[in-house]
Amino acid sequence: MAKSQKPVTPTWGALREPDDQTHEGLRTATREATQLVRCGGGRDAVVIAPLRRGLAALDTMNLPVEDGYSVLADHLRQELIVLVASGSTPNWTELPGVRVLSLDSWLLVPAPGADGSLASAWLSRPRRSWAWMDRDGQPSLGEVPVAIDVAVLCDALATVDKPVFSSAVGS
Repeated sequence: MAKSQKPVTPTWGALREPDDQTHEGLRTATREATQLVRCGGGRDAVVIAPLRRGLAALDTMNLPVEDGYSVLADHLRQELIVLVASGSTPNWTELPGVRVLSLDSWLLVPAPGADGSLASAWLSRPRRSWAWMDRDGQPSLGEVPVAIDVAVLCDALATVDKPVFSSAVGS
């Protein structure tokens, strides 16, 4: 009797490079695949560089790789973008390579129903439907569901950034 293999749990780090088919779709996406939306209105975007560092932080948080977290990748700039609740962002000045897009900043996002482009692609789509519009019908992040605790994300980045020391013994 053949043994069944235990399914491999994907990691966030494995999402650093899209597979060939996804890459080709994002590479050949038209201008209509993305749109600019205003940050604020209840949502901010935490941008983490480089992308591999942000993905390592998500792995440190032990978040399963699935839809529901509102996480984007900019594969051209190698940045991770995590949508979070406004006003919940800690003081990021101690963490280099992190910036927060807040009120009156603009973010390139995948258009509704589109996968996006190499400059803005979903790694984890929000769980429920939403519109890239505020109550006045203007492009906005305000209605996008968010699921990542920003304080935990900040701690995870600090953990990823800690230097690793080996316990090599001199001979």
